[in-house]
Amino acid sequence: MKHILFVCYGGGHAAMLVPVLKEIQKKKNYQLSVLALTTACSVMEAENIEYVTYKDFSRLAAPNFTDIGKSLVGSKSDSSIVPYDESAAYYGINYLDLVEQHGDEIAEQMYFNSGRQCFYPINFVTRLLDELNVDLLIATNSPRTERAAFDAAGELGIKSLCLVDLFALQEVKWIGVQGYASKICVLNQSVKDMFINAGRQCDEIEVTGNPAFDSLVAPAVIINGQMIKAERGWVDDKIITLLYASQPEPETHPFNGLPGDPMLPRNIERLLREFVKCHKNYRLVVRYHPSENIEFQPQENVFFSPREENLHGLLHAVDIVIVTASTVGLEGHLIGKKIISIDNSIFTDDAPYSKMGISSGISKPEMLTEKIISISYNLAVQCKGIERLNATSKVISVIEQL
Repeated sequence: MKHILFVCYGGGHAAMLVPVLKEIQKKKNYQLSVLALTTACSVMEAENIEYVTYKDFSRLAAPNFTDIGKSLVGSKSDSSIVPYDESAAYYGINYLDLVEQHGDEIAEQMYFNSGRQCFYPINFVTRLLDELNVDLLIATNSPRTERAAFDAAGELGIKSLCLVDLFALQEVKWIGVQGYASKICVLNQSVKDMFINAGRQCDEIEVTGNPAFDSLVAPAVIINGQMIKAERGWVDDKIITLLYASQPEPETHPFNGLPGDPMLPRNIERLLREFVKCHKNYRLVVRYHPSENIEFQPQENVFFSPREENLHGLLHAVDIVIVTASTVGLEGHLIGKKIISIDNSIFTDDAPYSKMGISSGISKPEMLTEKIISISYNLAVQCKGIERLNATSKVISVIEQL
């Protein structure tokens, strides 16, 4: 049996691996291990997938990792879903690996300057891979442990597969280096071209899509969208429905320091509300980001989508999706919806939808009226319809080739 080790952090990275894990579990010729990092543990538990953690391999670290970890974490973990002992193991083992690589003084300075962002547990994961006798490593485009795992696999001669979730505009700095992972699976041709321009060989990169998005076209999701349209009276062909997926705009970009306009999301919403007030055949759905604490103001032909509502079902119920840089824009594009992006957000360069042909971009919110009307013209002909998303099966094919 071939032994495959999956390594992943939580959030969208774990979500990308779950469909692949579930599918490959059905095959009898593979032994699977999942190293779940931080919040990935709760994802695996929710999906009933067995996993191991840093704590399970603490024997590969120096004995004092617990004391070091607790001193770094403090009296309680920052995360309510990561157990304290696991946080202590993660911090302690990673920090001691820094000491092993650079010595006490440099390790202390690195951690002081960058916190856990400087973690790169190359020695720990090398010992782990060696102990597990792994045939294939599969991980995503996260830094720290996942990055160290790919480098360790390369040194040990172990084949590896990197699944890139979105555009990898930052990660290309290391994933684009020749020799990083045996194969790379990417979202679309634009991302593949970027990696080729960075120096990777064409046959090392497979355009598979992101397995996390396959559920967009599940039959139950499509039916849910039809039910939403019927319940809200959007079945008339003359009615055109807009979805505004809002997201916060901070005063400064968290990474590059670009200045932002915190009022941009509310300015967009105000202009859209004015538009549907003047154009009676349009309906507007407002979906606030989970981190936005906004009280919805009722208005004729304006609907509120609470976070409990199935977002994927809602996407099937609307005609046009409006975003700054929300992933909702990409998801809508994948099922054939027309996307408008307002390209003066500080996050536009992080999600360059219009440059990639995913959206019709405008440079300022005041251009929304003209853009909506131009897209609405002959909308039924313009929409390409729902395509079958089968990223999971494509990734499985790459795994079997490796």
